[in-house]
Amino acid sequence: MNIFKIIKELYTGKSNLIAQLGIFSLIGIMIISANQVVSAFTGNTLYSVFAAPSEGEVIIFALTGIMLFIYFSGYLFKFAHECFDSSETELASISMDCFPIFLKTFPVMFIWSVYVGLALLLGYFLFTINRLEFFAYIILILILLPFVNMVFIIFAKDFSYSKQIFNPSTIVKLMSKTFVPAALFLVQYLFAGFVFFIISGIIFSFVSYVNSREQQILCILFVLSLSSYIQMILNLVYYKGLAEILKKYYLK
Repeated sequence: MNIFKIIKELYTGKSNLIAQLGIFSLIGIMIISANQVVSAFTGNTLYSVFAAPSEGEVIIFALTGIMLFIYFSGYLFKFAHECFDSSETELASISMDCFPIFLKTFPVMFIWSVYVGLALLLGYFLFTINRLEFFAYIILILILLPFVNMVFIIFAKDFSYSKQIFNPSTIVKLMSKTFVPAALFLVQYLFAGFVFFIISGIIFSFVSYVNSREQQILCILFVLSLSSYIQMILNLVYYKGLAEILKKYYLK
């Protein structure tokens, strides 16, 4: 599986380009909203794009940022759901159904977050934090996380609750059938993430050459929006890749 081919396909076709524009615009709004909230709470209007927000405006900006974060979470599962209907990499439409999709998926995310939290707590009690065994245990948990994400994607296939979705042993079954292709895909994913991280860092370094404080703030927000957009694209690629692995090795 070629991860860069998936990235290329995300920008192929008129419908994908329209969706990309919508994603970037909404991410920009989310970043600006978060910036306004931070500006208000730090009391430093230097980092405010507009005039210092009032208490009521801060609430509006905070709610806007939270709602958009929820929206994008739902969008990822909507995209994963549509990955099972077609072999083509086609972005989901920008629509309000991402909110109910998030609500459907939230119980699954919550239960598995509890499982992961309990596993981390177990490691805390079993091993001394500054010992090698503890770090090895944490690495093991990190290795398991992509297979937890696979459970989310399996649920997104038809949004149907089942024992398989909530059973921790599902992780073992997933690993037994998909470990090698998942590992190879994750190596590509991490490499792509590293490349885009370097690019974002290079772009961000040019901000210091902007003299005007207002222009500098706008440049910082643009870079933050661009970085968040890139992360969103990587998340879409991640879900697409895991969905394809599941279709080929687990759900056949």
